[in-house]
Amino acid sequence: MVDNSLPQTKEQTVYTSTGQAISSTLNWMRVYCVKIYYHTKKITNASDAKTYNQEFAKEIDTDRIFDVSDLRVQFSIRRCALHYPNQAIIQIYNLNAETENAIIQNGYRVIVDAGYQHGNCGRIFDGSVVMCTRQRQNGVDYVLNILAIDGDSFLNGAFCNFTYDKGETAQQVLTDICSKASNPISIGYSSPALDNIVLSKGGAVYGQPKKALEDLARTINGTWYIDNGQLYMFAYSDGNERFPGGLKQAVELNSKTGLVGNPQQVNYGVQARCLLNPKIMPYGLIHLPSRYITEQMVQAGGPPKDFEAANTLDPEEIYRVCSVTFTGDTRGNEWYSDITAVDQGGDMMSMLTDPSYTAN
Repeated sequence: MVDNSLPQTKEQTVYTSTGQAISSTLNWMRVYCVKIYYHTKKITNASDAKTYNQEFAKEIDTDRIFDVSDLRVQFSIRRCALHYPNQAIIQIYNLNAETENAIIQNGYRVIVDAGYQHGNCGRIFDGSVVMCTRQRQNGVDYVLNILAIDGDSFLNGAFCNFTYDKGETAQQVLTDICSKASNPISIGYSSPALDNIVLSKGGAVYGQPKKALEDLARTINGTWYIDNGQLYMFAYSDGNERFPGGLKQAVELNSKTGLVGNPQQVNYGVQARCLLNPKIMPYGLIHLPSRYITEQMVQAGGPPKDFEAANTLDPEEIYRVCSVTFTGDTRGNEWYSDITAVDQGGDMMSMLTDPSYTAN
């Protein structure tokens, strides 16, 4: 559990562990569900390619759902606390020809739930099908490869065209961007800091929403991203009143809760692997005891400017998840979460805005 009673500085919010963080289940029986949505009727109410793509991404009453959980499925799902889209690569083995063709031609959405029995199971991906390919392996198996992106219709297909007045807040602009875009999106969380930004003059938002969202996040010294179909915008100084996914606690990582191998200290924080845990999500917190972490050696031997010392580990052993990659094989051994996390506050959090400091 995270202790909220500690004083908070103006620059950053610090959390401490009370030794009661959320733990993974001790029952390691896997559970999973992979569903693919597809249209049974052709899209007829589209006048051009742009409109067709917008209509194709919408769910209608006549759609059907394929549950492919009984087949062998491999997946690699990357989710990160940056504006880079979450991405899933899913491989489905030995579908029958009719089902395979239906997915290739009319599949538009894929949902993956995974975890373990008795509570520690949840949604790790919900996104739009972008591309499908088919291949043959070992001369025997036929594999359908699916590339899916979370929030693709909003990130790459949406268009904004509206004005805002002097005196409006950044919060109102964010709401308008998400609701007035040609492909709207719901807001999962928006920082209270946006309410404190009052615009000194009117303006317009025209074009794809990404640029306007980047400007808003920069204004509050924060980050924005899309996760499971919802938009999140955090200021780095935000408190823990509302973690992603409704969690109020950090996720405990140790040898009893699924930690695999030794986490490694790196220049910008730590990298760790654990058994697949859907409670680990972008911008969430993990509690990782320092005794498990292999410290990084300094790099010396060149000019003074080349001397590179590792950042110190977090004194409270709490880290902010920058990105997490879920890998799984329903008929194999892979069932992991690979985590890149940074120091929970201060200058370290600003590294989230630099792609070279993430695990992308």
